[in-house]
Amino acid sequence: MSRSHWRHTVLAIILSFVAGIAGVWVGLNTLPGTGSSTVSLHEKIHHEFVLNSEQKIALHELEDHYAQSRETYIKALKAANFELASAIKEHHDLSPEVVLAEQKYLSVLGEFQTETLRHIFAMRAIMSPEQAKKFDDIVLRSLHDIAQ
Repeated sequence: MSRSHWRHTVLAIILSFVAGIAGVWVGLNTLPGTGSSTVSLHEKIHHEFVLNSEQKIALHELEDHYAQSRETYIKALKAANFELASAIKEHHDLSPEVVLAEQKYLSVLGEFQTETLRHIFAMRAIMSPEQAKKFDDIVLRSLHDIAQ
């Protein structure tokens, strides 16, 4: 296997793993009733990390931006879900209208997942190397707890 092919394979594996993390995180933090007993990643950062003043300011800015984005995406997901439900109600089969509504919903969900990935990487970027390792451990531990 060529060096370039090897790098692309490793990059694909890493991106797939991160996308999976983000998907779980999006689900836990946006779907009703799924995240109520789970402490959010933001709360864990605030409680388990000693952040300097610059990090605290940066984290609050990231949280504010993400909260606005999250609200926008949740509204868009609800609207797309309503369109899908309406198409199903009207057509009662896998019609082009149902497929189009499904694709719209999945497109919004994919955009939201990408925004969540950006947010996770932005949070990680404000951390020291030691904090980033702890951050990674928290994310992995959360995924492990969800899987059980």
